Amino acid sequence: MDPTLEEQLESQIVALYKEKEELELELGSSDIDAIIHEFQNLQKELTYLYSFKENYRTVDTNRIQIESISKAYIPNHRFHKNSNQ
Repeated sequence: MDPTLEEQLESQIVALYKEKEELELELGSSDIDAIIHEFQNLQKELTYLYSFKENYRTVDTNRIQIESISKAYIPNHRFHKNSNQ
């Protein structure tokens, strides 16, 4: 085998192991299936949070009577269309 080809292969293997170690360090896993699964779960969570934000809004508590909290989430459909904030 050509020494140049051997060096290239060794360099690629070293780079792959370095990437694997970085994934283990940063994400706790280098298993591609686990990483994809976690990514998909985070994507679902983000979609849920965005939908929550679209369907609810914060209301200062001086507009409603609630004790011991400063804001509450109220579904948008509970308000009249002309009173949107």
